[in-house]
Amino acid sequence: LSYGYWIRERGRTGREGVRICRLDLAVAYVMTALFGVSMIVIGSQITVEGKGAKVALQLADQLGVALGPAGRWLFLLGFWGAVFSSLLGVWQSAPYLFADFLAILRGAPADERQHLAKTPAYRAFLVAIALVPLVLLWKPVKQVQLAYAVLGALFMPLAALTLLIMNN
Repeated sequence: LSYGYWIRERGRTGREGVRICRLDLAVAYVMTALFGVSMIVIGSQITVEGKGAKVALQLADQLGVALGPAGRWLFLLGFWGAVFSSLLGVWQSAPYLFADFLAILRGAPADERQHLAKTPAYRAFLVAIALVPLVLLWKPVKQVQLAYAVLGALFMPLAALTLLIMNN
């Protein structure tokens, strides 16, 4: 979701911008395909039990037996990278969508929407995404899981509605 905003903020235009984007996206798709195929192969050969972070550690231990310590640490590094990039993706794209949505609602022209990461709306959403979940620390885990599931189920319809509005 953030890629279009990054392109705009970097000022990528013309043939050179398209060339860089194609290279960038090709690398991303190759890495995603490699990750997907690797997980299918790993998943078909290894049996794990449990849930949560323990599963990743069990998987790493079993890979360590087959591939040695380097394979174990490579998997753990890749696992950390996948989790971190997922979190970073939310922390990048949700504020961009919010800031762009507000700019469109107030009728801002396209040239004013070039650098959304510097707007007060973007920064306010970053603060909100950091502080609002802190309220859940005083709730029982089951209630937090239920709230997460309900909000997660609303994400796709709300993202679709936002994109429909943004694309007129």
